[in-house]
Amino acid sequence: MNRYLKSVMGLMVGGATAGGWLLVDLLLPDPIGDYLLFILMAVVNMAIGWQVGRLFGKSKNIEKNNALIEGKGLKPNSN
Repeated sequence: MNRYLKSVMGLMVGGATAGGWLLVDLLLPDPIGDYLLFILMAVVNMAIGWQVGRLFGKSKNIEKNNALIEGKGLKPNSN
């Protein structure tokens, strides 16, 4: 996937997320809705951050394992 496509996808996801939060803010009642919205946003952002952290951790572990395997003279995914 090239850089331009990633940028466009990020733009679409960001716009949809911001629009979703705005819609939820408009639908919830005024004083209590803001507190519920902030709690919901915090939980969603924590979950997204956790998944992004796991994704980056997996890619680093795969690169490290491939380097160890190649250092031993073995082919990746060989038994």
